This record gives sequence, structure tokens and C-alpha cells, in this order.
Amino acid sequence: MARALDLPATAGALAAYRRGGGGLLAGGAVLAALAVGVETFTDGAELVSWIVAGAAASVLLGLGRFAYARRFRRILSAGPWSAHPATAFSRAMSGEAVVLTAPDGAGRWVLRPIASRARWAAVRPVPVGVLWWCGDPAAGGVLAAPGGGELFRAKPVRGAAARRRAVARAEQAGLAGLPFPAQPQAAAVDAEAPAAAVAAPSALTFARLAAHAEGWAAAGRDARTRRPEADVRAVPWWRVRTLRRIAGLTQVGGAAAVTAVMGGLLALDVIWPEPESGGPDVLTSSVLLLLGAGWLVWACFAAWTRGVPVVRVLVRAATAPVPVERRYALVPEPVGEGALLVVFPAHGGPDDRPEGVLPLLPPDRPVEPTGTVELRGWLDRDGEPGGDGDAVVVAWCGERPLWPAGPYGEAGSRTAAELLDGPALVMGPERQS
Repeated sequence: MARALDLPATAGALAAYRRGGGGLLAGGAVLAALAVGVETFTDGAELVSWIVAGAAASVLLGLGRFAYARRFRRILSAGPWSAHPATAFSRAMSGEAVVLTAPDGAGRWVLRPIASRARWAAVRPVPVGVLWWCGDPAAGGVLAAPGGGELFRAKPVRGAAARRRAVARAEQAGLAGLPFPAQPQAAAVDAEAPAAAVAAPSALTFARLAAHAEGWAAAGRDARTRRPEADVRAVPWWRVRTLRRIAGLTQVGGAAAVTAVMGGLLALDVIWPEPESGGPDVLTSSVLLLLGAGWLVWACFAAWTRGVPVVRVLVRAATAPVPVERRYALVPEPVGEGALLVVFPAHGGPDDRPEGVLPLLPPDRPVEPTGTVELRGWLDRDGEPGGDGDAVVVAWCGERPLWPAGPYGEAGSRTAAELLDGPALVMGPERQS
């Protein structure tokens, strides 16, 4: 029996998890040294207490990571990975819960992932998806995204009533309608080779990908309808909601608001009262204001140097004069809200191979799983006119753009193979024609 730890991606993820624990311990040591320095050269007693608290938290988190790494190794060395349809949701008082479909297709495993919100958000099925599992659902085990990386400890949810409520929410999310994914290969796959290339890419035809897209759409994987965005062809780009977010203007606005509020509170002596009032000292208040100002400066720098140039390239592609019509299959990512727009020749049959792949940001409206789109762009490659990288392309569907999350991967390229890695893992070789 192949062990989950035999998969190179899993072994690498476990090593990275241990390195993260070492980084937290090192960070705790640095904070402890900083606290000693502040105590020695200033009279900021309150600031020192906060630094010491941060150092202690960092050390405890680092030690916890090492303990979890030992548990991960024990569990992953005892059994193989198995792939399951999954749905996740937040509970009002008890944190996150994830429901997996048991191998028999009828049972449900209700688990509680133990992870920070930021780490879990990267693989959280929204609202449904696929997760890999290793362990005993009655005692706990390890969850991972398809591929075996980014490991998460999970324990069973206690209480029959809580489990029944979780299962009911999973059924409402469409878990029962999800097709059962392919199981991980018994043999470990070379970590450098994309699964789409290893698992016989000839099987990824229009018929298979369209059926996969329609199966997931029928199970409730459609996008949530949001307020329609402004047309980028008729208004400046900063009036388009998605482009503002890509440019980083949302973060700039948040940083500016926090800095303004902090400055106002300081000006009104709310968090910087007179010394005789017994409030925070000048050093602590100054540090808080400087942190807000530093966040604002960083957000503006990131928007100007990275975000705005990317948006200009996207606008240039979206307004390119000559569209190219293609058939598509909108294939969801196994985890998260992203999707892949797999395009095919406009006139062809069910056995056509993909012509290219375009990763998409979450659409602002429901999109049909199959149909035709207009592709515009090819004026820039990786942001540089005349470059040798992947093309920047924007797809138009129903007179509205589907904004890309990355460059367009042409068939046969490394980019396309890596983008199709997730669907290839989920669809599996047993369905090849």
C-alpha cells in the first residue's frame, strides 16, 4: 500500500511546515531581543509588554507547529491519500467545519480543520470542491488540496446534533450532486511533472471537460450574483470594481482610512492624553501612528509599481480591436472560487483537444459551463509588448469581461499543463477515452 508521505508534494509540504515552525521560533527570539533593547534604552514599559506578548505567542506557535509536524508524519506514514467531494462553511460559535463524502458515496464525514483562517482560505472549498484525506474520520487525520500539498490537521466534530446540522448544510450546498473524484495514484508522481502531463493529456477533450464543467455547475458551483460592473470600454478603469481591486486601490483606501482615524484620535487626545491622565505614553502612540502611515506608504507603492501596470495591460487587452471566437468549458478549480476557461476551436467536435487555458478571477455573475466567448488581447506577453512570455488575454462572454487571474496558457506550453493539473487530478485516468 502506498503511503501518503511517499508523494513528493506531501513530503515537501511537511518539510515546509516544519520550516515554518522554525521561522516562528526565530521570530520569537528576535522579538525577545527587541524587547530587551526597548527596555534598556527607553521607558516604554507598555510597548515592551506588547513585544514580549508577541514573542511568547510566536514561540508557542512554533512549538505547536513542531508537535503537529510529528503528528502529520505519523498519520501520513500509516496510510494513503483518498480524494473526496467536500464542502466547507463557518459555524457561528464553533469555527470552520468541512463535510466529506465517504467512499461509499452515501456517508458523510464531518470534520473540524485546525488552521489559521489565512492558511485554510487557500484550499477552502467555496462552496463545494475536492479535498484529499488521510487518517481515521472517527479519530482525526490530515486534509490537503488535490496534489497532496498544504497540510491541515482535522478532528471529528463532536455532538450528533452538530453533525446533523453540518450534513444538512452540506446537502443544501449541493454536496450530494458532486461527481466522485478520481483517487490519487498509487505510485508517487514526479514532483516536477504536472499531473496534466503525467495523466495522459490526450484524455482532456472537449467532451470530457464540458461534462465535468456541467456536472459541477449542476451541483451548485455557480458564481454569486453581484452588482454589475461598469463597462471598461465606456468608463475609466478605476470605475471598474475588479480592476480597482487588482490595482490595489481597495487596500490603499483601507490604509488611508486607518491612518486618518488614528491621526484623528491622536489629534483629539483620545489615545494620546496628557501624561497626568495615566493614558498610553508618547512612544506607544507614535508607534501606532507610524504603523498606519507605513501601511499606507507600502500600499501606495505596491499599487503604483505592481497593481496599476497590471491593470493597464488588462485594459489594453480587453479593448483590443480584433476578437477571436472560441468554444469554452468553464472548469472550476478543485478548491477556492477560481475557475479555468479551457478554450477550443470555434468549429469542431467532442474529441477536440484544448487550444489554451485562461485562469479566471471569481466571476461577478453566473456563467454557463459551456458556450462561446470572444478572446481579445495578444498585444502583450507577461506585461511586456513583444516579449516571449505567455500572452495576456481577456475573455468576453455576453458583452461582459471575465477578468483573468493570470496569463493565457497556449496548448503545449508548461503554463497550460500546470493550469490543467487540478482538473486532471480530479477527473482522473479511469475516465479516459
